[in-house]
Amino acid sequence: MHNLKNIIKLLLAISLVISLYAFASSRYKNRKLKDISITFTDYSDPLISEKNVNKLLIQNNDTVKNLIIENLDLKKSEERLVQNVMIRDAEVSVSIDGLLKAVVQPRKPIARIMGQTNAYLDQDNLIMPLSKEHTVNVPLIYGYSKSVQNKAFELINFIKNDALLKASFTQIVFDKQDEVSLEVRAFDFKVRLGKVEKLEHKMMNYKAFLAKMQKDTAWSEIQSIDLRFDNQVVVIKK
Repeated sequence: MHNLKNIIKLLLAISLVISLYAFASSRYKNRKLKDISITFTDYSDPLISEKNVNKLLIQNNDTVKNLIIENLDLKKSEERLVQNVMIRDAEVSVSIDGLLKAVVQPRKPIARIMGQTNAYLDQDNLIMPLSKEHTVNVPLIYGYSKSVQNKAFELINFIKNDALLKASFTQIVFDKQDEVSLEVRAFDFKVRLGKVEKLEHKMMNYKAFLAKMQKDTAWSEIQSIDLRFDNQVVVIKK
C-alpha cells in the first residue's frame, strides 16, 4: 500500500510538470510583439526613414501588438530590408521581452552624378538612385560615363580623406578625353588635374602653391591652376 501511494504521488508530480510545461510552451508560442526598435548604424545622411523601414518589417495591416512572435519570419524581414535600394545591410532579431529589433546600415553616397545619369555613386563604387526623402551634400560629377567610374571613385575617395581637399573641391568635371577639372568652393577659378593619376604628387604641388599664393597673389586674379605637369604648377591669370 505504501509503495502504491508513492507511485501515485510520482505520477501526479509528473503530470503536473507536463501540464506546466505545456502551459508555458503555449504561452511562449502565443507571445505577442510589444514594440519595434529601429537603429541606423550611421545617422549622418540616412536616405530612408525609420517609418519606411517599419513598413518593410511589417508587411500587413496588423498593429504591432497584434503580431504573434512565433509567426514572424525574421529572415524574410531581413531580405526585404536588404533588397531596398537605400539599404546596404540589415540584421533583424527579437529580444526575450518581445521587442523586434532592426539594425540598418544605409548605403552612403560619396558623390552625385549630374547629366543624363542623375544618381549617386556610393561607398562601394555602385550607382544608386536619388532618395525621395533626403538629399545628401556631396561633390558633383559632370561628364560621367561608365568608363570613368573607377577613376571617379578613386578621386572622390582621395579628396574626401583629406580635410583641406574635401573643403576645397565641390565639382569634378570629366572632358571627352577623360581628363578632369575641379571646381573650387567660394572661388571662380578651376584646377586642371588631367588624368586621374599621380594624385599624391599633384595635390602636394597644389597645397604648396596655396601656401605661397596666400602671401603673393590675389585669389580674384586667377583663372585656372594647372597641375598636369610633374615639376611645376602653371597659373593662368585673368
